[in-house]
Amino acid sequence: MIVVESNVEIAVALCILWIWDIYEKTAYSYFINKYKTIPLPDKPTYNSGDVSLVVPTIDTESTFTECLRLWLASKPREIIIVTVARNLSRVQQLVSPVQNCTHKVTILTAPVANKRQQLTLGIMAASGKIVALVDDDAYWRTGTVIPYLLAPFENSLVGAVAGLQSPDFPLDRQDPRVMTLWETLGAYDMHTLNSSQPMRFAADGGAWSLVGRTLFVRSSILQNQKFSDAFCNQKIGNRIVNGADDVFVTEWVFNCGWEIRVQNSPEAKVTTNVRRDYKFTWQVLRWERGNIRSFLARLFVNPGYRLMVQVVISVWILGTIY
Repeated sequence: MIVVESNVEIAVALCILWIWDIYEKTAYSYFINKYKTIPLPDKPTYNSGDVSLVVPTIDTESTFTECLRLWLASKPREIIIVTVARNLSRVQQLVSPVQNCTHKVTILTAPVANKRQQLTLGIMAASGKIVALVDDDAYWRTGTVIPYLLAPFENSLVGAVAGLQSPDFPLDRQDPRVMTLWETLGAYDMHTLNSSQPMRFAADGGAWSLVGRTLFVRSSILQNQKFSDAFCNQKIGNRIVNGADDVFVTEWVFNCGWEIRVQNSPEAKVTTNVRRDYKFTWQVLRWERGNIRSFLARLFVNPGYRLMVQVVISVWILGTIY
């Protein structure tokens, strides 16, 4: 008798899992088909001359020069590099090969190696209508990154936009026989993001975080003293938060009543270096720590689970009535 009951419970559990799997696949298929990228406007309000790049960097890698060349090829208004005193000569050395365009490049030094403080210093120095927060290892290998990330701003309600993410493997690392496990995991992580983020955005217009490798934001949102104070002084316990800048910016944009857009198209693709060793694990853990912190803040602080439940019930009731 006990064995029969146990078999029934297992069968019921498997049936529930099977139904849930079908539901997930159906929902994913529906929303991924619903998702559409924003096309280029016939008469754009914004162009590359409206975009100021802000690039925080420490312990800068030699690939930075190539990234810089690619950014300059997109003809932005300016590129503001923010480093610290001990890394200044290194940055100057990596910038020197593009001397013909140095009038567009400004190098600032922050008092401490803190990404949020470095970003804030660059943001406040930016003169463009749109600020692009860019990692120092982000490659713009297509000349269409700026116009495609600017296109959603034609909607005056949109405050921030991010694009497609992809690993950037040198030719000597594209052979599966030489790729490390960590490189494979890094590529898979980006593939998963590219699959899930547009689906989630299509479902409710949101995202846990717009990826900060290249994140376009209206300067009016970021060049605000309230933002600067909150951004640079967020604490967990007694410690000032350094990373998770993209998570914070995404939350701030939402909390200020703006919308976001995800441009998941090849024209807006940004590629990046992938770590070859175990340090990739620590990088992922830092990302997840920021996501968990954001989730808990939304669940218990703003808007809080009580309001979430009220919204869900209201939407369900309205859906039933209409």
